[in-house]
Amino acid sequence: MRSVVLIRGLLIGMGYEVPCEMLAMRDSETQSGQVAYSRCSVIDAPPQLPDGEYTVMFHGYIVPARKEAGLWVPDETADSVPPTLMEKSAPPAQPSFRLEEAAEILPALKNHVA
Repeated sequence: MRSVVLIRGLLIGMGYEVPCEMLAMRDSETQSGQVAYSRCSVIDAPPQLPDGEYTVMFHGYIVPARKEAGLWVPDETADSVPPTLMEKSAPPAQPSFRLEEAAEILPALKNHVA
């Protein structure tokens, strides 16, 4: 099943580690229970962050993020890295996301997307 979700994550890079929010496409397989995230785009982060390369960590996943000319550039091709492939010795400083906290926002966007 595919849905758009709002994710609260931890944005890491350029000497910063701060909470953020991003929109992502969530694909889940009902038979295997596997979940993958793609088309991730940061939509809320501290405005003082400098341009550069970042990663967003959430619920054991990481996705790349990039800020250019003060704007967050969505990475259309990036797929999340499942927790089994992440380095086990470097957990996030704080739990930043639980799957049950994901907000299913597709119905809310229905009448507001151009």
